[in-house]
This record gives sequence, structure tokens and C-alpha cells, in this order.
Amino acid sequence: MNILYILQQSIYDKKGKWKTADSNVNMMVGMLKNVLKLQPDWNFYILIGRLKDFSDIKSYDEIFKHSNVHFIEYDFPVNAFYNRQHFDVKDFEKMWKKLPDIDIVWNNITELSRNIKTFLHYKKENPKLITTCYWLDAPEIGQEKVPSTISYDWRQFDGFECSDLAVFTCESTFKAWKKNAKNKFKKKYVDRIIDKSTIWDFGFSLEELNENVDESQSFDKKTILFLNRLSEINYTHHNEFIEALKLLKEMREDDWQVAFTNPSQKISWDELKKEVPNLYVYKEETLDRKEYFQLLHNSDISVHLFKKELYGGCANVESIVSGNIKVMPRIYEYKKRALRDYPGFIKSVEPNEIADAINKTLDMIDNKKLEKHIKYSKNYVIKNSSFESISKNVISDIEEVFNG
Repeated sequence: MNILYILQQSIYDKKGKWKTADSNVNMMVGMLKNVLKLQPDWNFYILIGRLKDFSDIKSYDEIFKHSNVHFIEYDFPVNAFYNRQHFDVKDFEKMWKKLPDIDIVWNNITELSRNIKTFLHYKKENPKLITTCYWLDAPEIGQEKVPSTISYDWRQFDGFECSDLAVFTCESTFKAWKKNAKNKFKKKYVDRIIDKSTIWDFGFSLEELNENVDESQSFDKKTILFLNRLSEINYTHHNEFIEALKLLKEMREDDWQVAFTNPSQKISWDELKKEVPNLYVYKEETLDRKEYFQLLHNSDISVHLFKKELYGGCANVESIVSGNIKVMPRIYEYKKRALRDYPGFIKSVEPNEIADAINKTLDMIDNKKLEKHIKYSKNYVIKNSSFESISKNVISDIEEVFNG
């Protein structure tokens, strides 16, 4: 089977260069590794940004090297918002002519599926179209990602409607999509999409984690992590986190330090050094996967504050399986990944509440009462969100679409 995989990239730096430290890139790699173990005769053709538009690689082999994986340079705008709207049919046609016969188009840029479907129609090509949404815009239920004047939910709905399979990243996202759609679109079209929908809840690889961790390493101080991106729009509520650290500084002695991964580096390290108390700079350059998993292993607490990213970010499940104590709101997928009485839950992302929760959990490090919570969370995400578990579902769904 030949699959064209259209990557949705979202992490880029201030200089307008893509970064491979992107959850969508990492999810692609994890999926490829595990699917190809089970289906070694499948071939993937990866539509990806031009090599010269990346700041941290000189070859696609640095992302993933496999004889069945073929990277195809494509002139994507280096901007996540523009990228979800831009479609140059001439460029797409040039690319398409170079491909072998394609059985499945797996498109991860939901808003472009109708463009692709139209191209295929007029070329009299008939591959099955699978559309995945990693960035749901749901303005009708208060989950808008952009101003209402440019709402993306119209094109996301349209992308699912013209596809053979609609893929959601988790149950929370699927529920939000249904609620938003029922407030905006006709029932028969909503039901049609629901009937051809599935959930592929993958976010981390247990094998990758085990391969990249030196168990003997640790930090001298209790270490708090903020793993998500920092951006001008405060998408991950990093501003509230930094304010919470200032309050924490007043609450207790300096028995702790805080580390950021800062993958896009849109907020400079110089700014962080000025603003963040007890900052520990693990590395200013973007971490590779080995360094990233070692940082998680060496640390104690991770703080996750997504409120509009219903999956909660891949870093959350990676942190859980690394054994970190989590501080996170009790909403969406977060609340499923911990027991109801989990002590790291917060009710809001206000700085004082974040600070109180971090202060409390710092005192709970190595507390045996936490063992049941850590064990439950690990088992839950390994079963429900690992590539090793979910790849079988992916293969089954693809084969059903192909044969349907």
C-alpha cells in the first residue's frame, strides 16, 4: 500500500524557520515506526516543508530514516495559520506527478481536504482520503482558536465531510467537535461525519522513552518543568506559570529549580532569565529526543495548563509515563489520566492556584501516597495513548477504508 502523508507543521522560530521539536513531527515518527513494524510492505510518502526552511536539520534522515519512508519537499508557508489555508494547485500537481500510484491520502491539514479532493476528482484519481484534525476550532462552544471573523471550523467541517475517514485525536476533541457542529451545521451532514469518524489517541512511544533514558542520572534540586511552547499569544498559559513561580519564590526556600524546553524560542532565553526565578537552563538549543526524555526522567514535577488544546499536549502523556508529578486543571483528557482525588489537580490557571499546587506537590515528592496515582496514570496512558497500543487500530481503520 502506498500512502501520501501530508504533515501539519506548527513549530517555527522568530526567524521564520521550521523546528522538528514539534508534536506533530514526533507523532508522525512514532506512528511510522510502529505501523511499519506490523506492515513492512507499506510505503509512506511524506509531504513536508522544504529542507532549507528548517533551522535544526540538514537532512530528513535526521527526522526518520527507513527504506519505506520517502520525504518530499514541499513549499509550505512557514506559518501554522497560513499553512492551514494555503493551497497551490500547480505545486500540488507537480508533486503528484512524481508519486507512484497512491492508495491512501492521509491529510493532517483538515482545512485543505476539499482542495485535495477536488484535485483528485478532476485528475480522475481515486485514492481514499483520510483527514485528521490536530487543532480543533470550536467557537460555538467557547473553544475558538482564532477570531470569529476567520473561524476555521467551516473548513474543518468541510474537510471531514469530503473525506472517507474523519480522525480525531481523543474523545474530548470528538465531543467538542460534535457539540460545535450541531450548533452550526445541518444534522444530516453532522451525522454523516460522525458515522465515518474514529479516534487515534497516540502521543508517545514507550520504546523511545526506554531507549533514551539513563536511569542513573538525576538533578540535585527538586525540578519543575514547563514542557509546552512559549508564544506571544500565551497559548499554553506560560505567563500565569511564570507569575506563579514568583509567588512560589516567596513561599519556600530555594530547594527547587524550574526548566523550560522552549521549543520554538519565540520567547528568548534572555527574557526568561530576567523573568523566571530559580531558572535552570538545561540547554538553550532545541532539545533532541534523547535530551528531552532525559530531562523528564531527571525532573520531579511538570505543569500543564492547556485549556483550549483538548488533548492536553503530547508532553503531558510523555511526562506521565516518565513518572513526573503533574499539576494540571481537572478538565478534558487531563481528568481521565489521573484518579479523581489526584492532589495535583487545579481548578483554574490563576497564578496563586498554580503556585499553591506546586508548593504542595514539591512536599509530596517521594511520598508513598502518590505511588497509586503515578501507577494509575502510567498504566492509563500506556494503554490508551502509546503508539505501541494504538498503531493496531490505525492499521485496522486504514485497511477498512481501503477495502470499503
